[in-house]
Amino acid sequence: MIHHISLLSYGDNLISLTLLSRLRDRSGIAIVGSAHTAQIAGFFPGLDIPVSVEFDSVPAFYDVRMRGVMAAVREAITFRRRMARWVRAGDSLILEHDDARSRALLRFPGVTLFEPKRVANVYEDRRSMLQTVFNQQIALEPARVLSAPPRRVTINPASRVRQKSMPSRILSVLVSSLKARDIEIQLIDPEQEHRALASRVDGHHVGTTLDEAVALIRRSDLYIGADSLLMHFAYYCGTPAIVLFNETNLYFAPPGVAEQGSYLEHVARATDDEFRASFDALLERPGLNPPTLHLFN
Repeated sequence: MIHHISLLSYGDNLISLTLLSRLRDRSGIAIVGSAHTAQIAGFFPGLDIPVSVEFDSVPAFYDVRMRGVMAAVREAITFRRRMARWVRAGDSLILEHDDARSRALLRFPGVTLFEPKRVANVYEDRRSMLQTVFNQQIALEPARVLSAPPRRVTINPASRVRQKSMPSRILSVLVSSLKARDIEIQLIDPEQEHRALASRVDGHHVGTTLDEAVALIRRSDLYIGADSLLMHFAYYCGTPAIVLFNETNLYFAPPGVAEQGSYLEHVARATDDEFRASFDALLERPGLNPPTLHLFN
């Protein structure tokens, strides 16, 4: 039996399930995850891999700062005991990250651990690992490129990690640039931090479910967002995306984002004029010019 351990954030779950769904033969594998994992699995009809839900959210041993040391220890001990009852000598466990905590929790006699080695990109590194485990080739397409000026754009300025969120002033510049082109704007505002922009966009979405957010992305010509789960959903849905980074984290970006120049980095340190110039240049080159990178030092 092969157990894929999917206990980290939504984005990690989506990346892993995207790859697992592309295996030709998925027999003999089970996914051990959280309620997040089961929710994400619902977007992959025909996945046919059972998901064992062990946690309501990301377990405390991966979220010590928010949940505290005691909760982390309790959940680690409980998880270790459960896995000890399941796994048998000859089984394999696939980890989402090269992570010391996972190795310590899941090291059992006669059980083989597989973990991705950080070489190229999170998608490519996990694909390499899965191809080794299952002896199957997994197709991995580059992120779709914006080929024409967009008519409808969905924006999500938020991220689970607050430091990655889009600054309000940058969002305001973004909306102004899009409105000047008469482009329809759908703004996802989960924390209701940008209500002042409600009258300037065509749709202001608060309390949006994950299904509703993904539906907005599917119906859009372009998705613009911070480094977050929805960036990976745009890749999964085949919607061109522009990713805005406060601190560059291209290792976790979908394939092709760096090569295509489909990102703007250090937006928090850019002046309004610098950001507007770089964003306008990026919008004006769809399908026409060679990819270029717009970097703020």
